[in-house]
Amino acid sequence: MAMMKVSFVLSLILLSFVTGGKCSEVDCAKVPIENLEPCKAFVLGESNGPSVECCKGVKSWTTISEEIVCECYRKSPQRLSYKPDQIRATTLPSVCQVPEFYNYIACLVAN
Repeated sequence: MAMMKVSFVLSLILLSFVTGGKCSEVDCAKVPIENLEPCKAFVLGESNGPSVECCKGVKSWTTISEEIVCECYRKSPQRLSYKPDQIRATTLPSVCQVPEFYNYIACLVAN
């Protein structure tokens, strides 16, 4: 019986580490907002297709959770030198073949 109590207490301690370990502050300096800078010409309609570097930037956003990227972009939209055109931005996931990027479009064009 004592062994079960010890195991239960240890389980609670481990669970608290797993669930309570989230930081409330995100280090936005580590979030690759600027990686979409190469998309500027395409998203503003100045070129017919995105560059390879643009698509790499699109892919880099999807390596971090949508919530974190969007929070950091909302805090510092000036990290991109342009305001993305909503229609052109929505084509990035398909033209760059990164469907996961659809989840990031709303925050990208909302600022």
